[in-house]
Amino acid sequence: MADKKCPLCGSIRFYVKDPEDEFETIEFEIEKGQPVFDSDLKDAEKPEIDEESKMYCDCCTWHGLLEDL
Repeated sequence: MADKKCPLCGSIRFYVKDPEDEFETIEFEIEKGQPVFDSDLKDAEKPEIDEESKMYCDCCTWHGLLEDL
């Protein structure tokens, strides 16, 4: 599967908002079409990310769904 990248800037770094606190974010990279979280993030803290999850580019203003990449 091809890597998914930001359609505006080409970045593979994204984040989602914490479902319990929208002011906290959880960052990840897209590798081989799948989210890969930072290694220091505990499994219980990793959110479920699917094709319909709203996400934000970590480098520019793009935001949308994983399926839009």
